[in-house]
Amino acid sequence: MCFRPSEAGGGGPMKCPGCGKPIQMMAGIKLENCPFCKMDWGPYLRGEIPLPGQEGDAAAAAPAAAPGAPKAPGAPKAPGAPKAPGAPKAPGA
Repeated sequence: MCFRPSEAGGGGPMKCPGCGKPIQMMAGIKLENCPFCKMDWGPYLRGEIPLPGQEGDAAAAAPAAAPGAPKAPGAPKAPGAPKAPGAPKAPGA
């Protein structure tokens, strides 16, 4: 029995960015085109285009901008002027 540690690479089948079919990569064989849809993988292999699903990884690797200082809360609104009292009512009205 041959033991191959998980760190040895491979990691299972990858999906073609063109047709989405799983492709099992084999050691020693370099595929430059998809065996199903014949899509050229040159830009992906050269790193010109990130593989689908790895766009977020590139964004996570970039340093995030430091957040700015928080803004001061707005001043509370002044209460309105009191209303004048109503005119007194006549008795019996």
